[in-house]
Amino acid sequence: MKIKLIKTYNAIIAALLAILGFSCYSESMSEYGTPDAIFTIKGKVSSKETQQPVENIRVTMNNWSAGFTNNEGIYQVSNHGFPESQAFFVQFHDTAGIYMDLDTLIEFKNPQFTGGDEKWYEGTAIKNVDIQLTTKDDSN
Repeated sequence: MKIKLIKTYNAIIAALLAILGFSCYSESMSEYGTPDAIFTIKGKVSSKETQQPVENIRVTMNNWSAGFTNNEGIYQVSNHGFPESQAFFVQFHDTAGIYMDLDTLIEFKNPQFTGGDEKWYEGTAIKNVDIQLTTKDDSN
């Protein structure tokens, strides 16, 4: 008698759990991860003395993302980060040794993001920063 009663309770509990489990089903899926955004810095590097564009300047962002200026002095570097105000250490290095290196901190305060997916990816924030480099001879 006791075993029959336990089997009946088990069947009732299993049925209730099955009904509740299916009734709680939702089409939306849970997502796991961390919000992410891309921070892009772009601009033009020119000579302070001649105002002419400077090519082949190595541009490094947070010692991670790197690129070189083209023949028009144009550069662009990007880095991933948490979608909030951020500051990035950016270095400008002349591999030819004509211009002095420049290290600067570029801040994104209250960045505006575009192109996000309305989930974890917030999109891209872009900041334009033009740089003028001084030749090593004129630095005395």
